[in-house]
Amino acid sequence: MESIEQHPSEEVLERYLFGSIPEQELEQVEEHLLVCHTCVAAAEQLLSFVKSLRSSLEPAQKPKTRAAGRDVALDR
Repeated sequence: MESIEQHPSEEVLERYLFGSIPEQELEQVEEHLLVCHTCVAAAEQLLSFVKSLRSSLEPAQKPKTRAAGRDVALDR
């Protein structure tokens, strides 16, 4: 990203959201996000996608415990 006026790429936004962006680039992205609602929306959409993906990868089964030698599903 060259300047505050240039939109960061999707890759740069991903690195920003995951905290794996160099310090110099971090400052530029943060300054840009302060003035660009389009990029804030794009970052929020990426974050929402990641959260959705993570939740879909979680096991759908209820946790089980041992009671009297048999499996019992815990209702939560």
